[in-house]
Amino acid sequence: MPNLPISGLPAAASLDGTELLPFVQGGVTTQATVQDILNANLPVTSSGITLSGDIVPSTPQGATLGSIDKPFADLFLQSGSISIESDTPGDPSAVISNKDGNLEISVGGMLLIQPDASFIAPTGSFSYLSSSFFHEGTANRLGDTIITGSVDITGSFTASLTQDHIWIGDSNNRSTEISASSLATYLTSSFITPSQTGSLVNTTYGLFNQTGSYVGVSASLDEGSLIGGGVGTLSVPANGFTQGDAYQATLSGTCTFHNGDELQIRVKNDGQILADTGIITLTRADLERWSLTINFSIHQVGGAGTASIASSGIFQYTQHASSTFSGRNFGSINNTTFNTTVDSVLEITAQFNHDDNVIATDIFTLKKVY
Repeated sequence: MPNLPISGLPAAASLDGTELLPFVQGGVTTQATVQDILNANLPVTSSGITLSGDIVPSTPQGATLGSIDKPFADLFLQSGSISIESDTPGDPSAVISNKDGNLEISVGGMLLIQPDASFIAPTGSFSYLSSSFFHEGTANRLGDTIITGSVDITGSFTASLTQDHIWIGDSNNRSTEISASSLATYLTSSFITPSQTGSLVNTTYGLFNQTGSYVGVSASLDEGSLIGGGVGTLSVPANGFTQGDAYQATLSGTCTFHNGDELQIRVKNDGQILADTGIITLTRADLERWSLTINFSIHQVGGAGTASIASSGIFQYTQHASSTFSGRNFGSINNTTFNTTVDSVLEITAQFNHDDNVIATDIFTLKKVY
């Protein structure tokens, strides 16, 4: 069928790549297969390409869009269309979406594996981080996550605390080193303020709770502690107080007092007197109930002579065979020996002038109230 136009040729069946096509190279007519053309990797130059189908690589991870030295200028995508697949087949994808102009990343967790990786928002804010932050670098430092804007956190911060210290980010730098044992106190005093609200903010929390009955002084003239064993801590580390902090201690138990004998209760911080009931002349009490409430307020922090703490309390007990209460209000301000730059340990003691009185504690709780 010589001299037939192309339109007069029969239609080809499905191509398999072995079909031959003529070419002219340097004035010489040559041949090549369809597959040869596809394998030639020839550049495509066009003012625009419009597609009606999908572009899919022949093998997983088998193609690249753009390159380091020739990146695309702009990339416009539909919200929720960026799906980053896991290296482990079957694991959930990470999907990036546009929610009212804000970037939303739906992901099960965010893993920072680069030693100096950070989230830094110098002028904006991160909102609704509904996942966990894990940092598994060699130093296991929580401080590599730095957020300077407003944050609404509905997930949790988790760090592998295998080292002795943690670095906390300040602005765009890691600048504060905190021991692992002091992290809870530091975070509470440094980042949680009474003006904040939310499920993660709790300015009232327990520090210590006695877990059994304890006989502080029994038939003795010696000064003895009213605090028995329990859970928590009675100590605040050096520089752990913040101006405006407030605490409350509550105690209760049973007592046996003899009429006319004397009792003195002292409240101490690392051996320094914070408050003292003075000498209380007792009336008879046979296994009656007593209670003691003490409030503390940190007025100033610093060394001795600068720091100041106000303490006040009320001690009362039920007189024998009646519902009448006896007791004493007391309080004072220590701005001479109180020192927040050293470790502080709370002590509450009782002392009698005769060795035939008994005071026992079955409830003691210390909590931070502000």
